[in-house]
Amino acid sequence: MTENTEFDIEEYKRQSETQRQTINNEVYDEILKSAKFFLQKRKNNIVSEEIVTALERMEEASRIPNLNEITDIYLFESEFGLNSRELSEEFLYIILIMIAQHYKDEQMHYLEEIILTDGKFRGSNALQFYLKIGTSHKEKREYVLNFIESNIDKFPESHKNMVAMFIKGFLQGDRHAKTIFDKLNITNPEVHFRNPPTQTQRKPKPAKVYPKWWEFWK
Repeated sequence: MTENTEFDIEEYKRQSETQRQTINNEVYDEILKSAKFFLQKRKNNIVSEEIVTALERMEEASRIPNLNEITDIYLFESEFGLNSRELSEEFLYIILIMIAQHYKDEQMHYLEEIILTDGKFRGSNALQFYLKIGTSHKEKREYVLNFIESNIDKFPESHKNMVAMFIKGFLQGDRHAKTIFDKLNITNPEVHFRNPPTQTQRKPKPAKVYPKWWEFWK
């Protein structure tokens, strides 16, 4: 490991500690406990009464007065989390499946504001979360697609490529999504994400296939 790499890691840790102060740490810790349980359950197929506690933690998190704090937690973990890759993925996944389903217009507008005003990491992570909500919760899909279509001309190229990738990967059978994809005129959006990471970039996470939420009960 070079001195420069060591410096980057330490700087990343400092940034993480600073950003951690801006989120609801009590809720973060409760979600993390549940994520650890579900990850172990998935890996070892364990049967435990703790699943009730883990689900109750997530239910409590979904009832906090300001659900925008959940979005802040999600974006923090996406960019500054210090957990292992697989634990971080589990953490983000259970937020997406168990809490984002409760999002109302206020939470969607909060994400939209970040998407439209931040063309860098936070904006990209917000867009990815927004698109995942649309692909994971069918009742929100048309809402998400309407926003994308209305604002696509305002997006930086990186946002447009991400939208194209999501449509190509998850929404090929959706007519509205196809209309947006055709407007983008990006045949191979994947090529825009093939540049190797630099020392200051986080390595891209491999795709992971998750079970449906009800499989947590098995």
